Amino acid sequence: MTREVRFRYRHRDIKAALRRDSQNKCIYCEGLIGFGESDHIDPVSARPELVVAWNNLGLVCKECNTHKSNYYVPAEPLINPYVDEPSNHLIFLGATVVPMPGDGTGLRTYLLLKLNRIDLIQRRNLRIDRLTPLVEQWKSFPDPATKDLLQQAVLDEGADGKEYAATIRGYLYHVLGWIWPSGHRQGDVAS
Repeated sequence: MTREVRFRYRHRDIKAALRRDSQNKCIYCEGLIGFGESDHIDPVSARPELVVAWNNLGLVCKECNTHKSNYYVPAEPLINPYVDEPSNHLIFLGATVVPMPGDGTGLRTYLLLKLNRIDLIQRRNLRIDRLTPLVEQWKSFPDPATKDLLQQAVLDEGADGKEYAATIRGYLYHVLGWIWPSGHRQGDVAS
């Protein structure tokens, strides 16, 4: 394989498409990223035939990419955010993330990617701190039309494109009992 083919995944057009697919967030930690890195979900060292396979590429932050490194154990995979629903493997408790009890995929992902890095906890806390007044306003507002507008504003904060959306959804579940259905879209919620 030529060098040009081997590193095709780094092309700016491919990276731009990955950025659109991931909504400008790391596919693992959900942090907004500026530059980001094109990552192979299954590493090229183990699966060279997937070097340019679209379904094997994702945009990741440098920290997650470094921690994930060349991990590849087919019988013991990490969460693939394009295939797996992370909340089926991880519990989002405020600004922290913990693996579902007995879930090896969640545990491996949590441990390997260090999903409770201090910087992640601090940034998740900032998102929760900014959302809390809006939730409190929604809870106490008496007018139904205004309350509906406030509810939509709260729901928008858990939309897929928002940084740490899973954290915000977990917070809304624990505080308000709101559940996002699988395959949710912005504004869809079951309370």
